[in-house]
Amino acid sequence: MEAQHVAPNTVAKRRRLLTRHLLPEWQNMPLCDINLFTAKAWASKQTCSPTTVGHALTLLSMILTGAADAGYLLANPMYGRRRQTDRTSHDESRHRTEEAEEVWAQPEEAFTISQRLDGVARLMVITTAWTGLRWGELSGLHRDNALLKRQDKLNGQPFDRRVLRIDPLNGALHEVEFELDEAGLVAWHAAEDGRLEEARAKGWKANRRKEPKAQVRLYLGPPKNKRSAREVDLPPFLVALWEQHLELWPHEYVFATPGGQHWRRGNFTRQQLRPAADGRKAIERKRGHAGREAWKPVLPGLTMRGLRHTHDTWMKEDRVDRALRFETMGWAVRDIEGVYEHVTPQMRKERLEALEARWRRARRQGLRVAV
Repeated sequence: MEAQHVAPNTVAKRRRLLTRHLLPEWQNMPLCDINLFTAKAWASKQTCSPTTVGHALTLLSMILTGAADAGYLLANPMYGRRRQTDRTSHDESRHRTEEAEEVWAQPEEAFTISQRLDGVARLMVITTAWTGLRWGELSGLHRDNALLKRQDKLNGQPFDRRVLRIDPLNGALHEVEFELDEAGLVAWHAAEDGRLEEARAKGWKANRRKEPKAQVRLYLGPPKNKRSAREVDLPPFLVALWEQHLELWPHEYVFATPGGQHWRRGNFTRQQLRPAADGRKAIERKRGHAGREAWKPVLPGLTMRGLRHTHDTWMKEDRVDRALRFETMGWAVRDIEGVYEHVTPQMRKERLEALEARWRRARRQGLRVAV
């Protein structure tokens, strides 16, 4: 584990695979008794998802390669062999077939959903749909990297644009689930004692929470890959919205919670996006409660990742050149065509004009929908 230079999220995932799946079966078995057949037999008995089984087998093969490199085995018997059983492969195929396609939005749908939200949440939805930023890039964006000025030449004239910059070192917020060791549990119990003591001092009723097996930690780090460290152009309407937001926003990170903390993806989705996209029931006004109106569903199942899908779909529909699409989305180029493609100011201008037109369409048609 110490020799692998990978992201903390990958380290945490491998530790979970070890402790929950591999060690209970293999920790007392001699290395020479582990082979393709014993691994397949083990895989066929697992009840977890086929994807998890595949990841566990891959990690087992990596361990056997390490054992061979260290001289404990002559070779890794699983190297270069198909590791999953026929049953697992069939289940994986069925799982992919049954998996719902990511929901994406038309401009008026994205606009209508955003209008049900307030403040920073509204701007988060609009920004994701009209820029395609990943959740981590969005929630980890520092105000120093917002609305940067860039100037190109187009037909001999200055072409000014404003961009969001995804920093290569700390441009993304990561959420990593770590299994709590003994020291972590001691720290958790100390924090829980402090919480209970504070509640009692205020006269509040509070019960001790169940001891967790894992803990999610947030940290700022590099984005997904080298190409993800990029600059994304903003259409004029979004520049204006951002200028208004930054003028009043008191926190360092543009899309923090109102209290200045980083959003948790699950909290934002549950509290903000789900009711705005899926709809909600009305609550009658009564003493001690202001009540609320009902919302009809607009696009059930929409996620922030779905809004990223939305932006790429819009760019394809608007005939945005592939080179600019890949740059905007932060995708790695893996073919020779990508090596020879370059983004021009004309491409940028056409994309921004298309996005501005989509915003006008969204406002015109979205306002007709009952919010």
